[in-house]
Parts: sequence; C-alpha cells; structure tokens
Amino acid sequence: MEIRSNISATIKKGWRWHQLRSIFSRVASESDVSPKKVRVLHVDDDPDIRLMISASLQEFGYFVATAGSIAEALKLVAEVSFDLFILDVRLPDGSGVDLCQKIRDLQPKIPVLYYSAYASDEEQKAALSVCGDAYLKKPISMRKLEQTVASLLERQQ
Repeated sequence: MEIRSNISATIKKGWRWHQLRSIFSRVASESDVSPKKVRVLHVDDDPDIRLMISASLQEFGYFVATAGSIAEALKLVAEVSFDLFILDVRLPDGSGVDLCQKIRDLQPKIPVLYYSAYASDEEQKAALSVCGDAYLKKPISMRKLEQTVASLLERQQ
C-alpha cells in the first residue's frame, strides 16, 4: 500500500508522531484495522529498531503504532485502546518501567512486554516486580518475539 511505504520512508527520516498524525489517521481509516485486529504500541527511541519490529509485528498480522519517547507514547495511549504494549526499558525521557506505570493508569489490564540490551537478570526481575508482564533481552529473535506476544495475548483473554 502506498500510504504504508510513505510512513516507512517518513519514519526513516526520523519524524515524530505529531508530524505523522494526519498520515496515521488516513492509514487507520483506510486500512483493514477492525475491532478484532490486535493493536500494539511499540515504544523505542531508535527509529531503525522501531521500523524493524513494527514491520515484523505487521507480518504477524497486528496493527502497530510506534512512539520514540514516553511523551509520544502517552499521547497515543490517551487516544487509542491498545491490546499490547512493547516497551524499550531505556528511553530518552525516562524508563520503560515509569512508562508502564503511567500506561497502567490509563489502560490497566493490557499486557506489557519490556526489552533491553542492558538488563541483568536482577534488573529484569526488579522491573517486572514493579510493572509489566514479560521481558526479552536484545537482540530479539523475531520467532521469540512472536511467541512471547502470542502468549501474552492468550493470557489476556
């Protein structure tokens, strides 16, 4: 679809959510997003990782919105009901754990998957004890991502 390729090209240029709002609105209204299609919010400050993971999630059949910061993510969470959140632990304006707590205030029962390249086993346990449902270490295999996402979504139902 031409609109999706325009979004990918725009994301590669490093544009932010507020600059893409009109494009995403058109995609949401023109695409096959139905109430049954799982909506995922993926938050990572690295645009290349956002693009790679969102493309994989779309291949798995999910509708994916992305954000590069806590502020951008919270704007999306206030506007859209999601079925799953995938959060990088280290973000430019705070931590994924802090974001998880704020998300849980707005959408309390939605599963949260963290991922990070830097977390020790103790840091993973500490993050999950505060907020969140699962944790993957980077680099993430797309197979493991797909299995973990499916497992979290099954538990939710």
